Amino acid sequence: MTEQPTTQQFSQGLAAGIDIGSTTTKVAVLDPENGNLLYADYRRHHADQVHSVVTILEELENAFPGQTFRICLTGSGAKPIAEGLDLPFAQEVAANAAAIRQRYRKVGSAIELGGQDAKMIFFQTDPGTGAINVADMRMNGSCAGGTGAFIDEIATLLKVPVEQFNDLAAQGSCVYDISGRCGVYAKTDIQPLLNQGVAKADLALSAFHAIAKQTIGGLAQGLEITRPVVFEGGPLTFNPVLVQVFAQRLQLAEEEVLMPPRPELMVACGAAVCAETIFRGDCVPTLPGELRKRLQNGSFRTGQKNAPVSRPFFASPEEQAAFEKRHAKPVLTPHAPKPGEEVRAYLGIDSGSTTTKFVLMDDQENLLDSFYASNAGEPLKVAKRALLALRDRYRAAGARLQILAAGTTGYGEMLFAKAFGAEYHTVETVAHARAAKKYVQDATFLLDIGGQDMKAMWLDHGIITNILVNEACSSGCGSFLENFASSLGIPTKEIAGAAFASRQPAVLGSRCTVFMNSSIITEQRNGKSAQDIMAGLCRSIVENVFTKVIRLSNLDSLGDRIVVQGGTFENNAVLRALEEYTGREVIRAPYPGLMGAIGMALITRERYHEHPENRTFLDLDTLDDFSYHQEENAPCPFCTNHCKRTILRFSNGNSWITNNRCERGEILGDPKDAAVREQLQAHRQKADAVPNLYREREKLLLQDYPCPAPAKDRGITIGIPRVLSFWETLPFWHTFLRALGFRVVLSDPSTRALYESGISAVTSDTVCFPAKLVHGHLRNLAGKKVDRIFMPAVTTVPSENTQQTSRSMCAVVKGYPLVVGNSDNPEKLWGIPYDAPLFHWYTEGDCEKQLKQYMKDTFAIPAEETLAAIRAALEAEKSFHTALKTRGRQVLDQVTRDNRFAVVLASRPYQNDALVNHELPELFAGMGIPVLTADAVPGVEDVDLSMSRLDIVNNFHARMLGSAIQAARDPHLEYVQIVSFGCGHDAYLSDEITRMMKEISGKIPLILKVDESDIQGPLRIRVRSFLETVAMRRSREEVCTPRPLGDPYPVKFEKKDRQKTVLVPNTSHAFCRLLSAVFCTQGIRAVPLAVGREDAIRMGKRYVHNDICFPAQIVIGEVLAALQSGQYDLDNTAVAMAKYIGDCRLTHYSALLRKALDDAGFAQVPILTNDDQDAHHIHPGFRLNLLSSVRIAFGLPMIDALEELLRKIRPYELERGAANRAFDEAMDALVDGMEHGGVRGATEGFRKGIAILKAVPYDRSMLRPRVLIVGEYLLNFHPGANRDIEAYLERNGFEIIEARMTDVIQKTYFYQDSQIREQHVGRPVTEKAWYRTADRLFDMAHDLTDRIAADHPLYEKPARIQDLARMSDPIIPHTFDAGEGILIPGEILHHAEKGCRAFVILQPFGCLPNHVVGRGITKKIKEQYPDAQILPLDYDPDVSFANIENRLQMLVMNIRRG
Repeated sequence: MTEQPTTQQFSQGLAAGIDIGSTTTKVAVLDPENGNLLYADYRRHHADQVHSVVTILEELENAFPGQTFRICLTGSGAKPIAEGLDLPFAQEVAANAAAIRQRYRKVGSAIELGGQDAKMIFFQTDPGTGAINVADMRMNGSCAGGTGAFIDEIATLLKVPVEQFNDLAAQGSCVYDISGRCGVYAKTDIQPLLNQGVAKADLALSAFHAIAKQTIGGLAQGLEITRPVVFEGGPLTFNPVLVQVFAQRLQLAEEEVLMPPRPELMVACGAAVCAETIFRGDCVPTLPGELRKRLQNGSFRTGQKNAPVSRPFFASPEEQAAFEKRHAKPVLTPHAPKPGEEVRAYLGIDSGSTTTKFVLMDDQENLLDSFYASNAGEPLKVAKRALLALRDRYRAAGARLQILAAGTTGYGEMLFAKAFGAEYHTVETVAHARAAKKYVQDATFLLDIGGQDMKAMWLDHGIITNILVNEACSSGCGSFLENFASSLGIPTKEIAGAAFASRQPAVLGSRCTVFMNSSIITEQRNGKSAQDIMAGLCRSIVENVFTKVIRLSNLDSLGDRIVVQGGTFENNAVLRALEEYTGREVIRAPYPGLMGAIGMALITRERYHEHPENRTFLDLDTLDDFSYHQEENAPCPFCTNHCKRTILRFSNGNSWITNNRCERGEILGDPKDAAVREQLQAHRQKADAVPNLYREREKLLLQDYPCPAPAKDRGITIGIPRVLSFWETLPFWHTFLRALGFRVVLSDPSTRALYESGISAVTSDTVCFPAKLVHGHLRNLAGKKVDRIFMPAVTTVPSENTQQTSRSMCAVVKGYPLVVGNSDNPEKLWGIPYDAPLFHWYTEGDCEKQLKQYMKDTFAIPAEETLAAIRAALEAEKSFHTALKTRGRQVLDQVTRDNRFAVVLASRPYQNDALVNHELPELFAGMGIPVLTADAVPGVEDVDLSMSRLDIVNNFHARMLGSAIQAARDPHLEYVQIVSFGCGHDAYLSDEITRMMKEISGKIPLILKVDESDIQGPLRIRVRSFLETVAMRRSREEVCTPRPLGDPYPVKFEKKDRQKTVLVPNTSHAFCRLLSAVFCTQGIRAVPLAVGREDAIRMGKRYVHNDICFPAQIVIGEVLAALQSGQYDLDNTAVAMAKYIGDCRLTHYSALLRKALDDAGFAQVPILTNDDQDAHHIHPGFRLNLLSSVRIAFGLPMIDALEELLRKIRPYELERGAANRAFDEAMDALVDGMEHGGVRGATEGFRKGIAILKAVPYDRSMLRPRVLIVGEYLLNFHPGANRDIEAYLERNGFEIIEARMTDVIQKTYFYQDSQIREQHVGRPVTEKAWYRTADRLFDMAHDLTDRIAADHPLYEKPARIQDLARMSDPIIPHTFDAGEGILIPGEILHHAEKGCRAFVILQPFGCLPNHVVGRGITKKIKEQYPDAQILPLDYDPDVSFANIENRLQMLVMNIRRG
């Protein structure tokens, strides 16, 4: 698509911008006289970015013969090409902003959607000059949810050309709730709707709404989308209905929607503007032909030198031939009917998410026929046609086919059962296991991968002992491969051939579909072929299975007989990848895609022989007359959810209702009708007959408890949002406030609409769903016109169990009141005072003291009134828990008497919210199974938790672990855990719960991960599969005597082990060396490990739960890589690991390390930590003594000073590499001094180090802009983890400022000392003395460092933690502790005051504290420093540097432009 040029020549060269995006390449040439578009071209590059640029340069050459151009490149695929051609590169968001500023006089925000990326720009108008300036920019991370790729995927699913998608959506009238997070989740939502016959137009419109929700919620991150709004990028250009949806959701008037004439070219135009402005001096006029020749020579390929190397699938043709022979598949030859023959058979139907399969089986279990085809969105019609064709084939042969019985399974199990009157149906996992048993009697493990689901089953003589089913996400399934193959132009049947043809397979990691895109783009621009990419994807599927679904690191548990099936294993390359990963040969089922249907036919045959009289299946002779009537979007009138039901009425009299969240939705008719009311009453009685303690707990939570008459009516209505900790503490606060004369109003129960009303205010798109709900509840309270909103931040509570350390609160729960205050403050938005007091309640006395002070300061309430209210509140809290425990005991006694079982549905209190738990309690109760909450289990607080590997630091964790132990011991309890997507703590809790239950009685818990996506279908399959497993186990009537838990750390570091080599992994390498030296002073043979990179990440990912934070993975990965290297005698090696007791996952690193060592085959290697309490007796032979603590405290400021000087010298050094060499020498002197002379020796070494650095020549006459790197401290300091971000930013013209390691360590002592001194919290005298002493020690250490380092002219005394606290207090109070706490806001504000305007916040994906003290503070800081550029970056093991670089370049451009 091109726009024609003028023939006029321009001697200074024309400004041109080339935008190389994720799916298209665009060029824009601007008229130098008026800035108008002179020439344009827009084309898809089909994954070959370089070729597309070559073509565009040829077109420019032809269109403008002899004309030179000043070219600037932009876009996600442009950076290597720009570097190779020595052309300026403009980051795409900055380029877009430049184009908008040139085109519009008034603009508030801009939304740009690309093929795989989404951006949002926020503008502000200078009140003095009227100029439009960029206030902030946001860009999606590694997820491509809600972009053009998303539309492509949904169009493919709906079988609609993407060009017609907009017209289809325009015809839609009903909006269904579809996840916009990514195409994979959306498919999980859409496919069942499609199979039910929901109109494609409605689904297309719903997809556009999903995109708008995802973009607004994911990118605004608490910033207001001001008007007017510019809409640009291909998806918004070619889909005007999508723009209308955005306008509707943002409530924009027609004049507030700005559409540039060629919105898809705006970024290219912006690059051309940059060529004319900020890059004018860098843009040398060049002929397109010269650039084209250089491109064709391949000089741009800069990324290959460090690319990981991967071997082909086979070393030789002979090896491939042997593999293919071993896995040759039998051919299923249909039975040829003979004239007069009557064939009696069983029909097994597997109605999958994307395909329909059936088999015909005789009484000897022979397969007579089969069918396998795409659903095409009409599974019933597809099946009817196939069955009629089968019948007619028999008729044509003069034979008769009689179906004795039919059975259904799969996603459409009930749909097909009702439609065709099938006699039997069962959950698909059972059908698959039954089929596997037929062909491999002694199978030990079964892996089934279908189109959008994945099932892993452990088997014992055909009996399922454990089942894992993938969560809502279908990454790594068949559709994952097919989509990528389609984008690469490879037909599905040729995937294996393409992968096997690869000589250099790409290494893509275990990312899900949309996260994989940036990795693929990187590999493509590094020259990987389509075959290489396909080979990498086949391996990624398998890696994804083991690291993200099964999460299995010890492959021995799979046993020796591994069977694989499902349509995905028709692909030989996936099969080969599995054998490579497991290191063993596996058995492919003879008919991989048909195994569900085969299993169902076998089950049907067996059940028919038990009950031959049971005949309901439609006769094949009457199948011609089969029809059904479908009613879509039929609102359920029986509750406020108003589910959009689909009702199918079949010609056999049956009906099937779907999309209802509860059983009431299965009732048809008018609620006013007496018969309907009778049915409702029957449903209610049936539901009430089965105890559901989730609902009972909610009633107890909301009821009014007795309280004394208040001294006076205060005339104030206080609003309480029904969120987070209030699901635990509401009886306390409700009673407390009423007793003081306040009126209390709760927000309404959570609904989808309530949630969506607040998504634009969510500051972190990866925070858990319960936290995201907060913003909608605040808006609900504002609508109720309350006088004040109350949301206290309680950081610490007394332990309610046997472990005294169990007093921390989750970082998100305790910190979210601060997030609200900083980014969504009701007082600023609606003038409603917002009360978020910060409390630290180690004891009941702390509660009394702090509440009395707060109520006096805020409301002038006398202490005695407050005290009386506290007593009533505590009594209410006690009554609540007593009533709940009483019901728990009654339910358990009843199931014991009846010899049945109840399910402990363990969760955090706020997962009591029905929207959060997806009505799982009702699902179990609807199946007749009583449901207990974790805190309703009798005696849960008294359970001995000392044999857990984990340190118990949270009462909610203790409840889940304690109730798991109770469930493992009690034959009448089973255990299910609800986990929130993004909850880092639940990851290690789930692993530990599973370990303990297996060890006690062999029971396997069910772990259910949920988020805001409506995933009723997949949840139901997982629950039914779990219950089938339980039923099989219980049917065997095995009486298992519970075993006592053994020591979780059987291998100890004893005194005799002090001669062992102790490996010390890295935080920063400097700190690692310092710590190793200090260990040596205690007689430990400590060895600092080299900084881990790809090998460490790979090992960590394999042996550490993938939902655990990235720092844990790389630290443990460093250890495993070292042990695997062969450098160390494993019997004479130990590992040192950092330890801290609190809400951070660092608390559990030693537990994670122990599990990883055991799983990786290093069970003999002991662990030692810096924890002097060592509650688990991990290292009785070592305690870090007081002198060592002093040495660390004095050494830390010294290494900080050396690193600060290195960063000030290195960008300006006159001899390249001199600063790094000098720093290494200085560290040698410091570390050697510490090891051999303690603090005194370190002091002398430090003095030498300062002199060494002083001797490095440098020139700082032209200062660079400074950038501060803050965030999670390991990511800050570990170059392997942060992908060498310091080096990258230095190469791009910055001087680096880093946060200080000293502050990270001192903070722990400082905040506790501050709590003791300022709020007089109840702590033992010894602890009070230690925190005060430690704080003073650090001050002395700083003083010593400052005196010596002052000898260097570049040394500046750093801000002490007390200074940072004062700056941080208005944002994060200095007594609040979570993650880096006050350090992130304190450091940013300190350096902003000194003129720094570029800030990068590094955080691990899913790091809970950083939701509060990282992303949660940016809006407040921007209010103080509007020109500050703050870039939060999420890291995980698979993050691609291409994605990080793109976002960093946004920062580079903004600072350069400023």
